[in-house]
Amino acid sequence: MAGEEDPSVSLVVYTRDHSGYRCGYCKSQNSNFSHGMWAHELTVGDYQTLIDRGWRRSGQYCYKPTMDVVCCPPYTIRCDATQVQLTKSQKKVLKRMHRYLSHGTTKEQDSSSEQQSNNIDLDGGGHSGAYVQPGFEVKKDLAEITLSASKLGERIAAASSEISHGTATATDGSSSGNKGVCTPEEEPEDTGDGQISSREGKKRTAAQNQLSKQPAKAPRAGVGRDPNRPPCKKAKQLRRERYEARHDGDVSSKAAKKHKGGGSDPKEIEDFLNEPMSDQPAHKLELRLVPCKTPSREFERSFGESYQVFRKFQMTIHEESEDECDKQSFNSFLVHSPLASWKPRHCPVRSFGSFHHQYWLDGKLIAVGVLDILPLCVSSVYFFYDPDYAFLSLGTYASLREIALARELQKSLPELKWYYMGYYIHSCPKMRYKGQYHPSDLLCPTSYTWNPIEKCKPKLDVSKFSTLTDDPDATDEDGKVNLDRVLILHDQEPMWYNDYKMLGSSYDEEEVKEYAHLVGSKMASRILLYRE
Repeated sequence: MAGEEDPSVSLVVYTRDHSGYRCGYCKSQNSNFSHGMWAHELTVGDYQTLIDRGWRRSGQYCYKPTMDVVCCPPYTIRCDATQVQLTKSQKKVLKRMHRYLSHGTTKEQDSSSEQQSNNIDLDGGGHSGAYVQPGFEVKKDLAEITLSASKLGERIAAASSEISHGTATATDGSSSGNKGVCTPEEEPEDTGDGQISSREGKKRTAAQNQLSKQPAKAPRAGVGRDPNRPPCKKAKQLRRERYEARHDGDVSSKAAKKHKGGGSDPKEIEDFLNEPMSDQPAHKLELRLVPCKTPSREFERSFGESYQVFRKFQMTIHEESEDECDKQSFNSFLVHSPLASWKPRHCPVRSFGSFHHQYWLDGKLIAVGVLDILPLCVSSVYFFYDPDYAFLSLGTYASLREIALARELQKSLPELKWYYMGYYIHSCPKMRYKGQYHPSDLLCPTSYTWNPIEKCKPKLDVSKFSTLTDDPDATDEDGKVNLDRVLILHDQEPMWYNDYKMLGSSYDEEEVKEYAHLVGSKMASRILLYRE
């Protein structure tokens, strides 16, 4: 995908609404706070950058929790799918599904806390099944606005050259560069003639010259390896040879095979999923990945079944009324997506975008995972299933299947290696299950750096809101905003905020500044912010 540009353009409407609403985890009233914007359209690359700054989507509504105020701080969590390490309980779930498909064996389980944690949905939205609704009404229909990336570049080229001094200056006085992003202090640069341009570089060069003048010491003569001693072997190899000697060299024995494995070569997810079935399997499970941004015939044919599973799930698991889980809610929450589908020309797999990952058992739809496939990850939006099949621990099984999907995609797209599970909420015990997928990282809410979850948990035990990075100098460089480099869409014309102010529209400066800080300077200069 290097050098190929997504032809779509991102367009959002931001609202400065700081009112609180009900928390879906601790059930407190007016204790959940977030910033939000309605996304008319988002490129998959832009949304990837947004979720790496703590944003998530619920339908077309994108929101970012106010971490230092919200009652149950949600931390963005991701798992390295290529290095995933299965736990004992996760292996049991895979084996249980295999036994059911192969032999029809069912082992009914009671509704223990472990079972509930296995079946909890990967909502990514943090509202236990109730989707996050926008705190404002979109009064302007933006569907009539059509812009391509190439046309956008042409129309703002003139505006770019009119910004004072040709290049914008960051609010902290540092240069923002060509990308409109405040960069950290640069490393010494090579001028091309062997000299280092910076003062620090000159000091380094002088020190190297001083060292080069010192006479080199001749190395001491070695005695070499003792020819009378046997060659050195690793301890593991020696143990192996001693074990084989005790068993008369019978390496094919069961005990020898067990010793040979030694836990150093564990089974991968694919080994469990591809386990051979019996000659006459009792059940057949089929998975279908169906795009939902531009519904296909397959999506339209299965829409009614998907809705019925969603409705049954919401009413049974989340105890919602029929009115709360009607078709309009289903469409707004799980069908409509702002992500523009994109398939690069040389991309060997299907397009990026939003999908329904459907689970068909013997021709019956029993579960659906709503996924976003992005340039760097598979992102779980929501998961719902038929409660009649809760004994299969479908929540855990689906998350493992989604990890397997990310691993499969990574074979063709090396950069796509992550599985995003939405939010990890340490202060909510039922949401800690997401930390059971190893290795996982949490996003620091202040520096937006990724940190191993094992190092984060002790900090979260002390305080539910915490800076997760151990680097005392880590800062949010992308949060240093230059308002002149915020891209605006006004009266169907793209322009920089500096030109927008010249029209006499400066009353919203604080709101635009807040928006730019939340999305980051890189996105503020790429995403069109709609202004009346």
